[in-house]
Amino acid sequence: MGNLFYGININRNTLKAQTDVMNTTAHNIANANTPGFSRQKVTLASIDDSTGAGLRSSSFLKVGSGVESTMVTRSRFELYDGIFRKVNQGLNFDQKTEEMMHQVELLFDEPSDRSLGGIMNDFFNGWLDISNAPQDIAARQSLHSVASEMTDRFKRIYNSLVGLRDDVNSEIVAIPSQINEIVREITDLNASIFKSEAQGQPANDLRDKLDLLVDELSTFASVRTVKQDNGSTTVLLGNKVLAEREAFTELSTKNIVLEDGTVRTTIVSSDGLGFEPSDGKLGGLLNFRDNVVTNLLADLDKLAEAIVTNINFEHRVGFGLDGLNDRNFFDPNKKFAFNMELSVDVEDVSHIAVSIDGSRGDNTNAFNLNALKDKRVVDDRYSINEFYNGFIANLGVIAREARSSRMNGELLVTQMNNSRESIKGVSVDEELITMIQAQHIYQSASRLIQIIDQMIEEVLNII
Repeated sequence: MGNLFYGININRNTLKAQTDVMNTTAHNIANANTPGFSRQKVTLASIDDSTGAGLRSSSFLKVGSGVESTMVTRSRFELYDGIFRKVNQGLNFDQKTEEMMHQVELLFDEPSDRSLGGIMNDFFNGWLDISNAPQDIAARQSLHSVASEMTDRFKRIYNSLVGLRDDVNSEIVAIPSQINEIVREITDLNASIFKSEAQGQPANDLRDKLDLLVDELSTFASVRTVKQDNGSTTVLLGNKVLAEREAFTELSTKNIVLEDGTVRTTIVSSDGLGFEPSDGKLGGLLNFRDNVVTNLLADLDKLAEAIVTNINFEHRVGFGLDGLNDRNFFDPNKKFAFNMELSVDVEDVSHIAVSIDGSRGDNTNAFNLNALKDKRVVDDRYSINEFYNGFIANLGVIAREARSSRMNGELLVTQMNNSRESIKGVSVDEELITMIQAQHIYQSASRLIQIIDQMIEEVLNII
């Protein structure tokens, strides 16, 4: 009789184990489209005969006590997670850089006739037009108009870049609160995971949520995770430990006034130390604001100063139609891109110095002023044309590299995400196969219990 009850015990264990398999499979199917979910798998192990609660198949034969489910594990490969986050932070850096550089390229609108480069060409060509008719007031008025348009374009581009920098700064200001919210969720999950696993319960779903939050952090900056012995996860963003067990470090913003009066927002942690990541969306924004825009503004000022200073120098040498000289064409006190203006000396266009010797028909100084575009007057190394062309070429290189890097980054992120999904993703077809297998085993065990029950009844009837 004991042998028969031993068979019931084996099949009872089978029913319990296959129930766990079917429940886990159902959970997988239910979360097939849940972001961040990792496919879960029941680990089955055979039960040794010694655990049969005093029951044996016979006094001399050991057949084991069936099967049991020992744990439910996640299908996850941490190496792929780390690589995915690394390429994701690079992609977000390049996406932000490309987005900002597109705005810059629109400001300069090169190549086109009404771009800054086109207007500067019109300005220098205007001196040639005057040289053909030194006493023609219409030609002088045309030059004055083009010069005024050029100063306006310098100021407009400069102010637009400053506005773009302010917009980027505002976006930077909003990011720390987003990061803080994610980090707080991570610390709450750390506490829940510790509590669950301390009670012997797997925290697979909680760990999926935590990993998804870490993925989200990788869009802002470089992120690393360290698993602790107690089951919690330490999260480092850049060089900062933001979450450790149930404690977290908050980020905040601080305004710094630079020497030129510009207000720059910096990010600091609760320990007062600065936080300047070089990767991710935040790294891209910081790099654009602090390096790209700063260099663009400095180069614009350098170009404007070279034009104002050298045009004024040559212009003061020449004479207007009234026979007087020593007049400035541009306001010498407003020689930078943000404040460039024409001088009041040439409000009367007859004062424009075309002549070099004071005679009304002479055009030598107009030729000299036109020739400035090809003289090395910028840093004593570049002509105005060379400097501007190099300036625009550099913009194109930055934009092109960002675009190329973004396209490569998208490809890498897609490949790594596919690699991760091949391990952690749920295939409904595979899960249905697993469920059918578990169902068949369950039905077989149930049928065996019925058969053994009939056998026990027959034995009892004999007795």
